Amino acid sequence: MWRLGRSLPSGVSTGSGGLGEEAVRAREVSLGLSPGQPFLLRPDGEADVDVLAYFFSSSFGLLSEQTQLSYAKDLRIFLSFLEGQGRAWRSASVDDALDYEFWRRRDERNPRRVSASKFAREWAACQRFYVWQQHRGALTANGVAGSAVVATALRSHREARSNRVKWLMPKAYEQWRDVGLGGGSGEAGSDRGWRGRNEGRNVAFADLLWSSGLRLREAGSLLTMELPAFDSGGRYLRGRVGPAVAKMRRGRDFWLSRSARTGIEAYLVSSRALAVERARQAGRYDIGNRLLVKERHGQRLLVEDEARGGQQRAVLVGDLPVRDRLRLFSASGSGWEPAMVFLGESGLAMEPDSWERVFARASRRCLTLGVPVTCHPHMLRHSFALRMLLTLTHAFDRRMGLTPEERREYRLLFGDPWVLVQTLLGHRSPETTREIYLEPVSGLQVELFLNDDLVHEDLAFSTIVTEHLARSGTVNLGDTR
Repeated sequence: MWRLGRSLPSGVSTGSGGLGEEAVRAREVSLGLSPGQPFLLRPDGEADVDVLAYFFSSSFGLLSEQTQLSYAKDLRIFLSFLEGQGRAWRSASVDDALDYEFWRRRDERNPRRVSASKFAREWAACQRFYVWQQHRGALTANGVAGSAVVATALRSHREARSNRVKWLMPKAYEQWRDVGLGGGSGEAGSDRGWRGRNEGRNVAFADLLWSSGLRLREAGSLLTMELPAFDSGGRYLRGRVGPAVAKMRRGRDFWLSRSARTGIEAYLVSSRALAVERARQAGRYDIGNRLLVKERHGQRLLVEDEARGGQQRAVLVGDLPVRDRLRLFSASGSGWEPAMVFLGESGLAMEPDSWERVFARASRRCLTLGVPVTCHPHMLRHSFALRMLLTLTHAFDRRMGLTPEERREYRLLFGDPWVLVQTLLGHRSPETTREIYLEPVSGLQVELFLNDDLVHEDLAFSTIVTEHLARSGTVNLGDTR
């Protein structure tokens, strides 16, 4: 099994201390490794120069922190599979790739098989590695071996396109949220084991994803100082995701409903405040690697790094990666507290990935109580995209009462609904939105245009939407009684 290593994170001691630790850090810096960056070593612990070169490359370094770790883990599985087959990664063939796809997805001897969509993401990481090695000239020259893996288009990619996107309609979402996260009773009665300590936090987070379309990492690492202010009378408030967290390197705007923002505010002054007070009394904030906000001027912070002997530096809020956000503390009336919005029961900042477990527990609770609705965080992003597409399409072509000529002019000025949804989702290209992310509803637009006599009525419009999505099998309608 190939070994996953990571460079020393900033502010974390290895325990070795002294010159040894400093020498390790200096060596990593000289190799181009950023703090906490992942890399792979051979099963015997030895370094493969070409593999390390990929992880030390500027191409890999431009990926987000979370993407780097995900790609390293995905590539590790493939290289380990090849190792188990007695194959060198440089001479991998198309047959090796197909064998790997079978083992990863279909082989009953593999207890950890994955879905088509997950395999597609894993394979994208492997192909990226091979493309880079091919350009570097590290693959065999005959064109049959490693470079063939680059061109291998496995059928799971096509399956994943239609299977990866799952939706929740509003009724189903409300059922899942109220029962799974909020402690409500389902068809099978109430759950006497419900503890109910974090429902305010969990509901607030789910509503944040539902109303904004933020990715899990973006929403899960929000700082209190990044929350949109109640400074307008609109139904949606604008916020900003910084480049260190957003998938787009330049960062992006997002829009959050006023009701969802109100729910977050209620959490801040209630259960979150109580968690902070308990943590202070228990001394959980008395740790040695805090990043303290000493001054704030708009988006510019002066922070003091306790892990570096109190060294101070100026940073932009949006440039703080997740690893620094987790240890960022700001001052309140009673002392220091975590700067991230969402905290665990301990009063410390929650790792964004921990929300996957929260959602999984909520889905299990729903099924136990007779509510046949399940949800994972990215489903709420899909659901947001669907609602926005339908709303914008209907507004452009029906609600505004525009003539065809006026409609064309309006689109020239403000953009196509697909482009607007692309902006809301933070995609780099509208083609990503049109052809992949929202492909299951592409036929819906055709139905809307062909049924001019129906879409004038809200009820008829809703019926068309429901019937189309139900036929596609990509939507959970929930209990419609």
